[in-house]
Amino acid sequence: MKNQEEIERQIEETVEALEGIRRAEPRPFFQTRLNARISTMQQRYAPLPKFMVQPAFMWSFLMIVVLLNIGVVIRYDKKDVSEPQNANTFAKEYGLTAFDTNL
Repeated sequence: MKNQEEIERQIEETVEALEGIRRAEPRPFFQTRLNARISTMQQRYAPLPKFMVQPAFMWSFLMIVVLLNIGVVIRYDKKDVSEPQNANTFAKEYGLTAFDTNL
């Protein structure tokens, strides 16, 4: 029973504390500051067309970039390297001989 009485006392204290609460009010000139911030945000994105600022376009563009990167990585991994290139194969490929060292 003592536990039940303790719970009821805490409930009463909570209800009494809630009775003194007032409605929250914004600071003075809140609406003016909010409108100013919104106008600066609109000016920042003014050069872009309106559809480019939409989240759906941004996510689609991001997904295209990611897919292109994945495609490049997959294609690069499949690249076949026939033989390592050293100085001799480089010289043979460009028709150089040991005596043509004009550095």
